[in-house]
Amino acid sequence: MLKIYLVSRNAYSWLEDYKMVVIAEDEEEAKTIARKTSLDFAHDNNIGVEEVDTSKKQCILTCNTGA
Repeated sequence: MLKIYLVSRNAYSWLEDYKMVVIAEDEEEAKTIARKTSLDFAHDNNIGVEEVDTSKKQCILTCNTGA
C-alpha cells in the first residue's frame, strides 16, 4: 500500500532542495525516490522521513522561493 511521506534534509546554501513530498511503500523507498529526484538529496546521508497522517486535514508543505 502506498503512503505519503515528507522527506527533508538540511539546506547549506541558497537554491538547494530541502523538503519534498513523496508517495512510496515505505520510508526506505521514500529516501530512494528523493535521492533519484534531486541531486541535493542524492549526496546527503542525513535525510529525515516522516509519514504523513492522512486521517486528518492538514497542510504538509509550504514552499518559498527565497531571495
